[in-house]
Order: sequence, then structure tokens, then C-alpha cells
Amino acid sequence: MTIASFTFTRMLVEKKSQSRGSIEISTNISVISAEEIDLVMGANKQKGIKVAFDYRDTYTPDLGTVIINGEILYLSDQKRHDDLMKAWKKDKRFPDDVMVEFYDIVSVRSTVQAIQLTSAVGMPPPIPLPRFRAGKQQGQGTQQQQQQKELKGKKG
Repeated sequence: MTIASFTFTRMLVEKKSQSRGSIEISTNISVISAEEIDLVMGANKQKGIKVAFDYRDTYTPDLGTVIINGEILYLSDQKRHDDLMKAWKKDKRFPDDVMVEFYDIVSVRSTVQAIQLTSAVGMPPPIPLPRFRAGKQQGQGTQQQQQQKELKGKKG
């Protein structure tokens, strides 16, 4: 089972108002559709599944929205392919292990795009970003030193 390609087909960011006070951001990822496609690579022919997705960040109160759509091309052996298409046709979803794989890649790639899009229109990013402060608190060390200490503790 392989994700052979990942493409964005639509990116939209809409800022409705200035941010004031507390903001809640909810993220939703949905598989919209799945269709069987034939891939021809030289003399080889293989069936694949083209999966369309929708990624949305909704800002509350009504600050704005980020909508990203795209497609994933998923390849697997023939038996697995047939099982996946049967599951999709029956329930409009795939087994959990495949859904997790889709959600992981969509979440990572779309969140990176959402950060760029929200920055362009002056909205807060959909995830907390690291912040650094001037000065050093006694006994704290740098973030890199802290991570190195944690790793040493796990190895020992």
C-alpha cells in the first residue's frame, strides 16, 4: 500500500473580521470521494484509487475559514485494492488503518499550507507555533539542551 501522489486542487482562506479575545480553531478532515483509476506505466497496468479530501479550519467566533481540497493517489496489490473499493462502495469509508494513513498525510501537508495562507491574510495560525523569549531562566537552559537531556534520559 503506497501513497503514490498528493496534490492540492483548491486553497481558500477567508478572513471575516479582526481577532479579538479568545479564539477557538477547529479542524475537520473528510474524504469526499474515491474512484478507481487505471495507471499505465510502460507495459505495466495497475489499478489505483484516487481519493478526494476536504481540509477545513474554522475560527470561532466568526473570524474566518481555511478550506483546502486535494487528491491522493493510493496504490496497493489487487486483492487489497478490491477490498478497499468494496468497503468504499458499501460504507463510503475505508478501513481504519487506511483512513489513519490518509488523515496523517492530509493533516501534515494541509496544516503547513494553512499556516502560510493564514499568515498572508493576518489570521492566527491553526496550530500553536513556538515562541521564544529574551533572557534565560535560571536552571532552564536552551530548548535544545532540554531536548538533549530528555533523549539521554530515555537512552539510559
